[in-house]
Amino acid sequence: MTGKFGACIVAALLALSLAGAAAQAGDAAKGEALAKGCSCHKSKGDLNAMPEAELMAKMQAYKAGQGTNKAMITIMQKVADADLPDLATYYAGLAAVKK
Repeated sequence: MTGKFGACIVAALLALSLAGAAAQAGDAAKGEALAKGCSCHKSKGDLNAMPEAELMAKMQAYKAGQGTNKAMITIMQKVADADLPDLATYYAGLAAVKK
């Protein structure tokens, strides 16, 4: 019972965290300036039009050292928390790339 309760608490806290992050409106112009060095994602367009909440979750996971892409973990750990909503807003606002 304690395990299920603990898991529910963690899930609730994560949901609140993501909701709070999504509520922070980012500045797309600032995000564009921050993304200038992200040539890999710009050329692929793989983040374009992705929902902001999903982008925030991915960036926060990399920042926390989670995931298998060591390069992204290193990059995101150098990005300030306050800049994440700006990057998410920028990429979410780009037109999706047809594959």
